[in-house]
Amino acid sequence: MRKLVYLVVLATIFMFGCSKEKTKEQLSKNNQAKSIVRLITLSDGSRTSITMLEFSSTKAYDSILLNLRNQQDVLEDGFVSQYGYLNDSLLNEKEDEIGYTEQQAFLDFENSLHFTNSMRQAYVAAESAWLNHDTLDFANDPSNTYVFDNAEMAMLNIGGEVKIDTFLLKLTKDGFVEFTDGDFNKLVRFDNRDMSVLEEPNVVTNLDESSHSANCKSWKGENNYHGYSNKKRVKKHEHFHAYPWKGTSSARITSYKKRHHHWRRYRINLGVANQSYFFDKNYCDNLISQRWSGWKRKRRKSISKPVASWGAFPEYRAKNNASVVGYFEYAGFSNNNLLSW
Repeated sequence: MRKLVYLVVLATIFMFGCSKEKTKEQLSKNNQAKSIVRLITLSDGSRTSITMLEFSSTKAYDSILLNLRNQQDVLEDGFVSQYGYLNDSLLNEKEDEIGYTEQQAFLDFENSLHFTNSMRQAYVAAESAWLNHDTLDFANDPSNTYVFDNAEMAMLNIGGEVKIDTFLLKLTKDGFVEFTDGDFNKLVRFDNRDMSVLEEPNVVTNLDESSHSANCKSWKGENNYHGYSNKKRVKKHEHFHAYPWKGTSSARITSYKKRHHHWRRYRINLGVANQSYFFDKNYCDNLISQRWSGWKRKRRKSISKPVASWGAFPEYRAKNNASVVGYFEYAGFSNNNLLSW
């Protein structure tokens, strides 16, 4: 049994910072978007039910992900444009003064769909708790568990689950499980730690990498921290993920500053770029594709440059010390990190 919650037109989600008056053209686009995403609740007929988003296709999923990232940039650019004359300290204070929310686009998306159990919301709470200490314990950084960016996490439920077309997909920090027949009971069994479900028909996963070289992985990420002054630091992140329909990588940099006895995300001039190499599934013997993201330079608390290459699972793998190079600029520093394990 599933309980369907009426779709909120996706195009109306992306309205913050734009004119509130909708043109006929905009309304037409809204109508065309009605089948793209909706909130659903799946149940096994007993006490178990899970609420998640349902996307009409992988193309719709990727399109909305791109739109969320773009809309977030629009909002952030608007804020900085209005108050960019302020120095870093005053600019960060201005956010508190006016109640500006740096993740407003993601929040609007979730609210418009009444999506109250997104992974992003769980991560924001976990990050806030992590920062609320005199010293940051890198081992307990919630980004070690919540490995996706905020746009992706706004589209996943707290368990990393989503329905796309007819299949159910669960994303974890170690890989994915795809239930191609949409069998909800299999998902419930997996959530209850029944690993035997991975051997059943219509289940595709990259969690079992036993047949692959230790230097050839489908799902890998790394954080590097730099305390460049007594009370300021950045986190430089590179990762690679192979989804059922694509391989993707990202370089991301996040800025923090200590205030009194706790830390907070802190807006400064940041730069990031991503050079990635996608290898084949057979022990990373062959380079299939490569991507250069170009530079992104913004006055932000966090910025990233993702790239993707589309193809059928399980074609894409990351090679140790060879697949993702993140280039970073911050506070007069310019350096790079190569994803390694």
